[in-house]
Amino acid sequence: MSRYVNPWLEIQNMREEIDRIMDESRDWSMSRKSEKERFALWSPVADVYETGGHYMVELELPGVDQKKVSLESSAGQLFIYGEKRIEKEASGSAYQMLERSYGPFSRKFRLPGNVDVSNIKAVLKNGVLTISIPKKETPKASSVNILID
Repeated sequence: MSRYVNPWLEIQNMREEIDRIMDESRDWSMSRKSEKERFALWSPVADVYETGGHYMVELELPGVDQKKVSLESSAGQLFIYGEKRIEKEASGSAYQMLERSYGPFSRKFRLPGNVDVSNIKAVLKNGVLTISIPKKETPKASSVNILID
């Protein structure tokens, strides 16, 4: 006896299974984020590079007030949080296009083990947040002759 399988029912079952997997994945990843990260609407773009004595992070934050930005270092990570507000009064008008990002933002970077977190410095100038993360000085390896008895 031949068994009839409805292909549309099979597709619906696959879709439900994919939705279930995606929901579990989202719940898992959201549980690992801080409250500030969960409510962030956007992430600023960044450049990260290394100099002789520092790691440098530069984030584009045009139009963001310095008072609306905070930096934290915890558990080997650097967190940048803030908010960019729409400053224009748009009453009586309707936007035709709104491409710039507004609202709360966050960005997180894993720090290498050789950094001095107590001396991290940051400057916000011309819409660019520059963060200087000094490297710890590593002790120089010394060579000692050992006598064999």
